[in-house]
Amino acid sequence: MKKRILISIFLMVVTLFAAYPAVFATDDGEVEMKESDPRYTEFYGKIIGTILGGISETLIPNIFNGVVVYYSNPTAAIEDIRRGRIDGFMHDLTILENIVTAPGNEDLEIVEVPAEIFIAPIGAVSNDLKLIGRFNAFLSDIEIDGTLKDMQDRWMFASPGFEPSMADLWLTGENGVLRVATTTQRGLDVELVLLFAKREGLLVEFTEVDFTALIPHVLSGHADMAIANISITEERKESISFTYPLYYDQYGILTLKLDAAGNAARREAGLFERLKIAVERNLLIDGRWKIIANGLGVTMVIALSAQALGTIFGCFLCFMLIRGNKFAVWLVNCYCGMIYGTPRVVLLLVTYYIIFSDMDVSNILVAILAFTMMCAAEVGQKLKSAIDTVARVEIEAARSLGFTAFGAFTMVTLPQAVRRVLSGYSNDFVKLVKATAIVGYIAIVDLARAGDIIRGRTYDAYFPILFVALIYLTFTTILAKLIKYTVNKINRGVMP
Repeated sequence: MKKRILISIFLMVVTLFAAYPAVFATDDGEVEMKESDPRYTEFYGKIIGTILGGISETLIPNIFNGVVVYYSNPTAAIEDIRRGRIDGFMHDLTILENIVTAPGNEDLEIVEVPAEIFIAPIGAVSNDLKLIGRFNAFLSDIEIDGTLKDMQDRWMFASPGFEPSMADLWLTGENGVLRVATTTQRGLDVELVLLFAKREGLLVEFTEVDFTALIPHVLSGHADMAIANISITEERKESISFTYPLYYDQYGILTLKLDAAGNAARREAGLFERLKIAVERNLLIDGRWKIIANGLGVTMVIALSAQALGTIFGCFLCFMLIRGNKFAVWLVNCYCGMIYGTPRVVLLLVTYYIIFSDMDVSNILVAILAFTMMCAAEVGQKLKSAIDTVARVEIEAARSLGFTAFGAFTMVTLPQAVRRVLSGYSNDFVKLVKATAIVGYIAIVDLARAGDIIRGRTYDAYFPILFVALIYLTFTTILAKLIKYTVNKINRGVMP
């Protein structure tokens, strides 16, 4: 009964707030009514994109009777708008305003969804009730002294084209580290966390993840808090605790501008001019090429470590298979079947969110261990198959010459098996390098994730992907040539 009363009171408060959504205080203290944009009705029954896991996925069919298309980030949606695949993209108004003011997006505009239809309270989430309590006390204090309103005015109501700068805060960290999952390291949400950390004497360790991974990161213990335009809903509150609302965010629909004739406006620029702008925005500004370079280094660390450890573990699996113990053979076959039958991304997520959920293990180490298990299954099975191809007569000949069973295996069987499996082994390493592109799912900034981060900052749909693809292609091609050369040298050295 009490729960129903509290829910009713909450809905009444939200309704009252939503009844006056377009009222904002001006500098002289008077209120100003913000007119609703009537064009939102044009999107009834249309195809509208939304962020996967966002609250707008329920608004599109319920309010607009539209078709929902899901995206993991706004960048892909923007390109689909330009190609005519979707009619618009619904998202938080503050996010959309940052998108339309970004260079290169002059052909886009926002159609606001009236707040009397829907307005969302935005909060931070955590499983630590004490942390929630301290953060709520912090929010109450900065609301009373006006700091919160000043931050909202600076970030949410800035002039078009003006990008607010982050506050310069010195964090001491004498009371520990606050691990925060977020989708970006700029904005009102991030600055609030930094201000809270300064007050609490904490250092902040940000982890950039996709929106859908924010709450799972907190629930699995990999982050103390998540903050990034997360709407407070009753359904979400059943799984995790929310702070007080940081602000109330209106929604809008991103779409193409129309000219006087009603046709969609298109960007006009020459190929070389567009390439020059793309290089400057995606690589040169803020030294973004360093993100790519660091991502490539992380990719190689994961691939090389997993291949080395996987080879060792794979040899152990092969040893268990050739020993002939029925239980050991059954156990290894079950293990290999599980690895082969489960998608790599699922194995990675299980390793991160389930196996190592309560352990203080770095994301990179988790990825190395996950790919080690995958690599070991392939190495063990292929090495066992190569050993089985060695003719029995050669082993018997070696034994007749006085070799022990172990000596015959190491001097006759193993060298031939290694030579036969070496080509496939080297190809598997190249595949492993490419397979590591999925580690971004567990918040590792590898080469592929580096491209996604740059896309999220520039909203450039093409250049970061093509540039990362070119690096993968160049690197794996060179790697394949080196491995092939090495294999040929080894084979010539082994063969008579």
